[in-house]
Amino acid sequence: MKKTVLNSVAKKVFAGSILAATLFFASQNAAIANNSITYAKTEKALSENASIKYVGSNDDNLLFNVQFNNVNNEKFTLLVSDENGETMYSVFSKDKNFTKTFALPKSLDLNKINFTIRTNEGTYRQSFSINIATIETEDVVVSKK
Repeated sequence: MKKTVLNSVAKKVFAGSILAATLFFASQNAAIANNSITYAKTEKALSENASIKYVGSNDDNLLFNVQFNNVNNEKFTLLVSDENGETMYSVFSKDKNFTKTFALPKSLDLNKINFTIRTNEGTYRQSFSINIATIETEDVVVSKK
C-alpha cells in the first residue's frame, strides 16, 4: 500500500514538473518572439528615416551623404567604422533633420565602410564595399599629312 501511494505521488510530481517546464519555455519563446517583432518594427522605422548614400569622389576623398529624420527629436549617435570595427568618426546629435557629408580619405585603403545610427529605440546599419581601381588611359592620334 505504501509503495503504491509513493508511486502515485512520484508520478504526479513528475507530471507537474514537466508541465511547469513546458509552460516556462513556452512563455520564454513568446517573449523572445515579441522582442524580435518589436526590433524589426524599430529597425524598419529607422531605415525609413535614414538615408546613407555614396555621392562620388574627388581627387583625395570618397564622399558619403548621411541624412537622418530624427522624428522623436532624441539624442542619437552616428558612427562610421572600417571593416575591422575601428571607429573613424562619431557624431552625437539631437538635430531633428540631420545632414552631413563625410569625406573619407582614399589613402586609408578601405575595403568596407559601416555607418551605424543608434537611438534609444534601436540601431540602423548600412555597409558599403569599396574597391578603388585607377585606370590610366593614353589617347594617341596619328594623322597622315
